[in-house]
Amino acid sequence: MSSGITDLVVLVLIILVVGIVGFAIWYFTRSMKNTGEKMQKAVLDTAIPGDAKIIRIDASAEGAAGMDVVLRLEVTPQFGESFNASTVWSVEPAHFAEIQVGKSISVKIAEIQAAKSKTKKFKSIFPDVAWAELYYWQDELTEETVKKFV
Repeated sequence: MSSGITDLVVLVLIILVVGIVGFAIWYFTRSMKNTGEKMQKAVLDTAIPGDAKIIRIDASAEGAAGMDVVLRLEVTPQFGESFNASTVWSVEPAHFAEIQVGKSISVKIAEIQAAKSKTKKFKSIFPDVAWAELYYWQDELTEETVKKFV
């Protein structure tokens, strides 16, 4: 009888530990996602509107939310001079035809503090359309970074 009770206690403890670890992982993952969404919303709230003409499509790869596309853009802010920028967007498959060289797309331009510098800032180009979202926005996009996406 004692052996049966010991086995039951061990089983309950294992279930309890697994449950606690599972809850901790779920909570941490949810918390990180919410933090990222809040950060992105804060960045978008200060972004300025503009227009971007697609000058080159460098690569695309199938992602979880559609196609992840590396774009080279000529960005024209609402106020200020035009500049060229690279960005990676996730585009819904039904709207992939909207991503063509020469087409213009509404964008939001956000100036973001570089993670490894207290003084350096970079511009991140967010799509201002419902069918696309910025895939990579928290650090400066470089040629080396682009290679990781494709």
